[in-house]
Amino acid sequence: MATTLTPKPAADAKTEDKPELTLDEVQDRLEEISRRIQRVETLIERIGPGIEEVSESAKVIREGFEFYDGMVKLMSKFTKAERLESRFGDLKKDQISWLIVKILDGSQPLNISQITASIRAERGTASRRIVRERVNSLHQRGILVVIEDDDERARFFTLAK
Repeated sequence: MATTLTPKPAADAKTEDKPELTLDEVQDRLEEISRRIQRVETLIERIGPGIEEVSESAKVIREGFEFYDGMVKLMSKFTKAERLESRFGDLKKDQISWLIVKILDGSQPLNISQITASIRAERGTASRRIVRERVNSLHQRGILVVIEDDDERARFFTLAK
C-alpha cells in the first residue's frame, strides 16, 4: 500500500479546520517513510559501491526517522487521562471526576460499585450516588463510554479514545 505524503499549501487558520493526525497515524506514516528509505538504501547498494556517500546519507535519514518514530511511541504512552485533561481542560477542577478518569485509565472497564470502591480506597470516602452522577456526566460529555456486557443490567465504563 503506497501512501503519498504531499505537502499542502499553507491555509489561513481561520478558514480551515483540518483535523490533527493521531499518534497512530503519525506512527504509521513514519514507519512507511522508514521502509521507503530502506528500499532506497538497498537500491543504492545494488547500483554500486561508488556512491557510498549517498548510501550513508540515506542510512542517516532512515535512522533519524526511526528515532522520531521511537519518540512518537514514547509519547503515545502518556496516559489517556492526561490526553483527556488536555482536551477537556476542566477535568481536574472536580476531584471526584478526575479520580474516576485516573482510575479508569489504569484498569479494565469498571462498574459504578467498583469505581466507588476505588475512590474510597484513594480518598477515604465516596458516595455511590455522587460517583454515579459524575460517571453519567463524564459519559454524556464523551469522556467515558459504556462497554456492552451479556448482563443488560450491568454497565461497565471505560475511557473514550
